[in-house]
Amino acid sequence: MSTVTSNSAIPTYLNEGLTPMSLNEELVRIRIQEAQRFAEEQRMANRLASAQRWRRLARWAGRRAARFDL
Repeated sequence: MSTVTSNSAIPTYLNEGLTPMSLNEELVRIRIQEAQRFAEEQRMANRLASAQRWRRLARWAGRRAARFDL
């Protein structure tokens, strides 16, 4: 049994007995998970930016309404 010591994303125990095809499949799975994580982070960042824009617009609208409120 060979033990690989590296900082790869694949745990050593998963490498034992894997064929080259299943190793490639595991790498694809990891890349897909990373892409999904990145997409979720982007969605969260976009939601935050959108909330900030709406909050800024609401403050502006409130100030403008207050000027014309008699």
